[in-house]
Amino acid sequence: MIQLFRFEFGKLFHKKIVLAALGAYVAVMAILLVNQSAAGLVVKTADGQTYHGREAMAYDKAVTDRYSGTLDADKVNDILHSAIASGNPEALAYEGDWMTKSIAAMFVLDSWDEAEPVSGDDIEEFYPQTKENPFEIGYTRGWETAMVCIESMLLIAGFLIVITVAPVFSEEYATGMDALILTGKKGKSTCIYAKILASVSFSVLLGLFTIGVPAATMLIQYGTTGWDASVQVAVHGLFWSVPYTVSCLSALVLVAVFALVGCILLTCMTLLLSALSRNSFTAVLSALFLYVLPIVLIGKLDILLFNQLLSIMPSGDFNIALVLGMKDMSIGALDIPMSWLNVILTAMMGIVAWAGSRRIFGGHQVT
Repeated sequence: MIQLFRFEFGKLFHKKIVLAALGAYVAVMAILLVNQSAAGLVVKTADGQTYHGREAMAYDKAVTDRYSGTLDADKVNDILHSAIASGNPEALAYEGDWMTKSIAAMFVLDSWDEAEPVSGDDIEEFYPQTKENPFEIGYTRGWETAMVCIESMLLIAGFLIVITVAPVFSEEYATGMDALILTGKKGKSTCIYAKILASVSFSVLLGLFTIGVPAATMLIQYGTTGWDASVQVAVHGLFWSVPYTVSCLSALVLVAVFALVGCILLTCMTLLLSALSRNSFTAVLSALFLYVLPIVLIGKLDILLFNQLLSIMPSGDFNIALVLGMKDMSIGALDIPMSWLNVILTAMMGIVAWAGSRRIFGGHQVT
């Protein structure tokens, strides 16, 4: 089995298109991480100074430390007032320190001309999760940047998984190798399982790479300070829709866990399509269609069940905040969190792919 696994795992990389795609993937990630690096950081202050690189990060942290602790109306109003008093709050909201950018993103809804003082009730109205567990302020730039990079790369990783895994069974039909494989002693069992394990292993390793490199790169540069701060107090608002307060560390763990769940789910779906397709082109096209369709359609229609079903696809796992913020699915008297459904679906698809691929590929009529 080990020998067959190694053989099948190596076969995944024999195609030039896969090697080219892997090379392009690494190059895109490198460009993304360089663009988000601390060395390129630029921060403007209210008095017109501009800091670069490490100095900009130090200023960022100093401002954040000044407001550290529980987010309240006094801190929000002080930050907004300082930005307005500078005479150019729009510039500060775009190029200023992380704290000003975060608060502006959270509370300046239309324009600075219409920005008004915020009360405690306003905070709870905007973010109902703070009623039970208030947001905590901390330096979240490194954590949030890591998660943005991970989720951006995961969407691209999905295409790479499809391109690599779709030919696993379908190519054997096209080349006639299915006849040779299925007449062998282990062709209808061990060989098929080796193909499945090799495909899942590739996807998991790609997922770990996609998680680990951005997380390590950003946290080494920006530091791990702010791991216990609320990720909702941040510029990009990755978890704003999540109905409970989430720390940066918890958010990164959730992103990582469901990234792997999504990679495995997409692999299982692609393997089944590969076993059903008589050539690689059909398998790739079908798998890409199922992968891209939820990305394009989710949120476009105001139909809860439709969006819930789209969110349990692999692309939903690659944007876990969307899934966590989705209303629970009601099945009879049960209200099941969408994140649980994602895990359940992945487990079921794993079983179906394991048994189904053997039945479909191993049981077809060899010509």
